Amino acid sequence: MARCTLLVLLVAAVALVPLAAGQPWVTCGDGTYKKGSAYENNLLNLALTLRDGASSQEILFSTGSNGAAPNTVYGLLLCRGDISRSACYDCGTSVWRDAGRACHRAKDVALVYNECYARLSDKDDFLADKVGPGQLTNLMSTANISTTDIAGYDRAVTQLLAATAEYAAGDIARKLFATGQRVGTDPGFPNLYATAQCAFDITLEACRGCLEGLVARWWDTFPANVAGARMAGPRCLLRSEVYPFYTGAPMVVLRE
Repeated sequence: MARCTLLVLLVAAVALVPLAAGQPWVTCGDGTYKKGSAYENNLLNLALTLRDGASSQEILFSTGSNGAAPNTVYGLLLCRGDISRSACYDCGTSVWRDAGRACHRAKDVALVYNECYARLSDKDDFLADKVGPGQLTNLMSTANISTTDIAGYDRAVTQLLAATAEYAAGDIARKLFATGQRVGTDPGFPNLYATAQCAFDITLEACRGCLEGLVARWWDTFPANVAGARMAGPRCLLRSEVYPFYTGAPMVVLRE
């Protein structure tokens, strides 16, 4: 897959091919900064602050800014709701390590890891928007399912994503996060797995609307037979796979 793509309102889905351990999928915006500049210093310091903030709280989430204009950097770090604080800390450290080199020092960068999502930018619009999903990074598996019942597969994925999203947005005590599993009988997709999550600074209503929007556009974004995919943005994230990728028992279980 392309390691760096132009940051637009809705980034086209890119193939989710294996990367070296710990490397992110990145989306890069316009504008760059120089090595050793005030902007770089502010960005790296903010990445560390976000790491420390997210990993010190049960919600595994942190936002902030650093530096004076015109070198102010704004940021957000959201760790997956089922991982430990130490794992969140490690993912935040990866953000600090990768933020500059991943996009050749782009001022605006989104980084998607299996354990966390981060956004660092010279603009604060992604923090101000508490309703929409924001600019999305869309990723999909290079594998396809083997079933002949593609329509049934699509319905099953949609049902699981919708149920998992509803559960995530149903109670603030769950950290606006949920895991799901669908148990079926088709040998091409006997089990499906999903996660849904929102940033912790939006309301339950906004979380529900954000996730519902991702579910609604899922099959307009990805091929009907894709074996796994995810949408990741600064306000909400959604993922579906044919293998378990989260820890613990699923919070939502659907049966065929």
